[in-house]
Amino acid sequence: MLVTWGIMEKQRTAIVNLKNYKESTGKNIENFLGSLNSVHTDEKVRIIMAINPIDLKSARKYSKFEVFSQTVDPVPKGSFTGKIPMESLSEIGVNGSLINHSENRIEPQKIESIIQMSRTYSLETVLCVESPEEASRYASLKPNFMAYEPPSLIGGNISVTTAEPSIISDVVSVCRTHGVKVLVGAGVKTGEDARRSVELGAEGVLIASGIVKSDEPSNALEAIIHGLI
Repeated sequence: MLVTWGIMEKQRTAIVNLKNYKESTGKNIENFLGSLNSVHTDEKVRIIMAINPIDLKSARKYSKFEVFSQTVDPVPKGSFTGKIPMESLSEIGVNGSLINHSENRIEPQKIESIIQMSRTYSLETVLCVESPEEASRYASLKPNFMAYEPPSLIGGNISVTTAEPSIISDVVSVCRTHGVKVLVGAGVKTGEDARRSVELGAEGVLIASGIVKSDEPSNALEAIIHGLI
C-alpha cells in the first residue's frame, strides 16, 4: 500500500555515504567530491555527504554540500583517547552524524547517549536500523532521521523498495508517530528507487555504492535528486 501524503510539500533528503571506498576517500576524496559539485541542486532536496572521520576536514574544503560524520561518540573534549567528540565535529562545521550503521553497530545505551547529547551541540543524528522492531525501540528517542537498511540488501543490486515495500511502510508508520523522518537504504541505486521510497512514505534515501561505485557519480546523484522531487 502506497503512502503518498504531502509528497510535494516537504524537503527531501539524500545522504551519500562515502564509506571507506577507495574511490571516495584519502587521496581520492578531492576528485570525487569535486566531481559531484557539478550536480545541479534543487531546494526541494537536501544533499549530505557522510564522511569517515579522517577525511572530514578535507571534505569541508572540497564539497559544496553539507557534511556529516559516519560516526561519533557521546563525549566532550577531554581525556577520551580514540573517541570522536561531538564538540570537535561542531567546531569544523560538521552538521551531524550517522549512528549504528550495520557496518558499525553500537550498543543501545550508547545510541541513547549520542542522541541525547547531540542536542547540546546542535548535531543532527541519523540512526540506522535493521528492522521495524528496532525502529519501534528507538523512535521515542527522536533522532532527526531513522534510516532503514536491511543488512542482507546493503551493497547489492536489489533495492529494499522492491524487496520489502510493506516493511518500509511499517517503519514509516512507527516513526511518524514520534515525528521522526525516515530514510531508505540498502540496494537503492536509481532515481526510480528514490521515487518509490517517497511513495512509500519515506522522506529520502541513504545511498552509498549507487553513487560512489557508479561510472558517472554526478549523473547517478542527479537521477536520485530527480527521483525525490
